[in-house]
Amino acid sequence: MANSHINIAIVEDNGVARLNLRNHLMEMGYADIGCYSHGRELKPVLKQRHFDLILMDFHLGLHKNGVEVVNELQKEGLIKPSTSLVFVTSDRMPMIIGQIVDVHPDALVLKPYTIRNLEKTLTACIAFNRYLSPVLKLMDNDEFDAALNKLDELLQGNQMPRAKTNMIKLRARLLTKLGRHTEAGEIYTQILQASDKIIWAKWGLIQSTYLAGDTEKSESMLEALLDTHLTNDKACEWLSRINIEKQDYPKAQQYMERIKDGELSLSAARLKAYLFQVQDRMDDAIALLEKKRESNRNIRERFNELSLDLARCYLTQAEGKPAPERAKHLQVARFLIGSASRNIHGQDIDIKRNYMTALANVLEGDLSKAQELLALQGMLEAGDMDIPTLSDAVHAWHGVGDLAKASELLDELERKLGKLPDENEKTLGSLMLVKNQETLGDKKERALAFNRQGLEFYQKQLFADAIDDFYQAYLLFPEEAAFSINLLHCMVEAGTREHKRASSEVLHNELSSQALSKANAQRLHDISNKMAKRHWLNTPPPESPATTSES
Repeated sequence: MANSHINIAIVEDNGVARLNLRNHLMEMGYADIGCYSHGRELKPVLKQRHFDLILMDFHLGLHKNGVEVVNELQKEGLIKPSTSLVFVTSDRMPMIIGQIVDVHPDALVLKPYTIRNLEKTLTACIAFNRYLSPVLKLMDNDEFDAALNKLDELLQGNQMPRAKTNMIKLRARLLTKLGRHTEAGEIYTQILQASDKIIWAKWGLIQSTYLAGDTEKSESMLEALLDTHLTNDKACEWLSRINIEKQDYPKAQQYMERIKDGELSLSAARLKAYLFQVQDRMDDAIALLEKKRESNRNIRERFNELSLDLARCYLTQAEGKPAPERAKHLQVARFLIGSASRNIHGQDIDIKRNYMTALANVLEGDLSKAQELLALQGMLEAGDMDIPTLSDAVHAWHGVGDLAKASELLDELERKLGKLPDENEKTLGSLMLVKNQETLGDKKERALAFNRQGLEFYQKQLFADAIDDFYQAYLLFPEEAAFSINLLHCMVEAGTREHKRASSEVLHNELSSQALSKANAQRLHDISNKMAKRHWLNTPPPESPATTSES
């Protein structure tokens, strides 16, 4: 059967609807179908296998909605561009449809649907996915330049004219990924000239205009979208984020106040609460989160996340008090941490709980208990941590005096920020990043301190310790050649080709492309010869500076 090799995941909390949908798909010839009642069931499966198509219901009962699930899975790289995403919902509210459109699904199926309509939609999605397969696979590997070139070839061929609009939309998104914001803006402008009612093109033009540096124009376009039911809330969130970047927190707050608390998305509520915090309005932050938490009591995942957000507020309150006055705030924080992990189990929630409990121990002055928690298995597996947990981790390791681990986790936090699909989360993460950077101190000073310590270990031939310190200096200041050369030299001396995210060959290539001082160039030449003898290089070592003719 033509469809038998297509892998499909159904995410639907209603058992009868899930079974009916599966039966419909089997009648259409699809055989490889996985069924899941919510995102937490799908997540571990996605770590093991790829799906060609995901059918996602919007309302998932006692769990996060489909858009929240998709955002979370995209953030963790578990949904790739080559996976077709089809949303299914009975909800026709503009606010809900707008949320779905924002995650760029391939199609939206409204309930009640006919089998014929469902089959037609899925067939079109799969055909489009196959046609774009060369582009999407490059996007899976973050090869956006090559993906854009391949997409332009397909557009020029024009063998799927009905899909041209979606291909142009994808082209604009790729240009944005590549930082070519003016070109992306031109595409959105052309679309809006044909019809000024296309809302996704309006948002795309606003984003491109802002990213191209014309903040004033983008703000003007957003102001025009206020006081309209369909666009007001999103425009307010966007204007608030722009003013946060300007550090005009009162004005950012004014825009957030224009959204009713009951209509704040989870990420918008968190952003608003953090805005209160940076303005020393902790009681307002707590009141907002408590209200949001209570309204989500029946959505367990949201309730747990909001419990942890509240706990962070109480930990921050405790931190700002003298040691004798911290007890009542820490008691509430511990209660909230415990309530968040009562109904949901797994390594991710354990890591969140352990880091926050370790922070409470640090604030109580019990560093030994904090260190016991930090030594537990999985506590340094940063790949699975979200931004708030990474921020907690930086704070906790700094609290017990391990600046190397704190610095490394802060680098991971910064690296993850750019991959967040939700702009509110990205802005909130940026605020957390700044706060942690202030706690740890100046980057260059930290890099120099790690480098000095690394040199001391190197002189004692304690290469494992030296490598890690040089690595920390390199993470903080990769543009400083001395740090890179020290790390590479130590790795070669220790016979270590890889250390965490550092590769000896990549380091060598980076240094070979830099303009080095004569002393550093000679060091790189000597290191290169050692690497060549160990067969660590795919390219010949550079000539010695001593034999290179002077210009």
